[in-house]
Amino acid sequence: MKHVFIPLTFLCISTSVWSQIDDKPQLSLSIPAIESENGKATETNSLNIEPLEAPTVNELDASNKVNGLTVSKRDNLNVEEEFSMFNKKKFANPAELFQDNLSKQLEMPNTEAVNPNAVGSLVDQYFGDFETKSGKVNIIYRDHQAFDGDRVMVYVNDDIIKSNVLLTSGFSGITVDLQPGLNKIEFQALNTGSSGPNTAEFRILDDDGNFIAGNTWNLAKGVKGSIIIVKQQ
Repeated sequence: MKHVFIPLTFLCISTSVWSQIDDKPQLSLSIPAIESENGKATETNSLNIEPLEAPTVNELDASNKVNGLTVSKRDNLNVEEEFSMFNKKKFANPAELFQDNLSKQLEMPNTEAVNPNAVGSLVDQYFGDFETKSGKVNIIYRDHQAFDGDRVMVYVNDDIIKSNVLLTSGFSGITVDLQPGLNKIEFQALNTGSSGPNTAEFRILDDDGNFIAGNTWNLAKGVKGSIIIVKQQ
């Protein structure tokens, strides 16, 4: 009898505990409705968001602010000139082109033209082709930098005309008869002087002394510079 009574006692206690938990009132939060001016209850007012209007092109031009941030106007932007490998200058005749190239050479005191450690161009240079009606041309040349013992060999149509020319600060040269059509003139650097590569300026004049072409070079030993003179019929 005692063994039956003990389980019944635990069963009654458990039932009483669950009854107390279920009998507790449920708490909830009540949000009262908001009355409008006409006395009717309405829901809570929603947030009114108006879309932003994009500024017009004229407004952007008139102001230097975008979304409150100050930006530079196009007129004040520092835009570098587009890079080009070609000379954009226009020249009326070959003499102006020659003078421009010569000026660039004379304005480079810290470059390889006067650098004793420089070797000069390691590839052959081509100075272009030019036309003339003259029957002969005068080819003159000089060392356009310091006189330092530069020497050259002169070819005309692959024939050696001058085998060992010492370039001085003054012009010296030769007169060459032109054959109809192409006439190739080449200068080969025999050495490099004491102040850098083989440096020279040359000019080609017609038989009346008019300028036909000219240029300058900075060559390594053994390298050639060439130009073609076309004799018109």
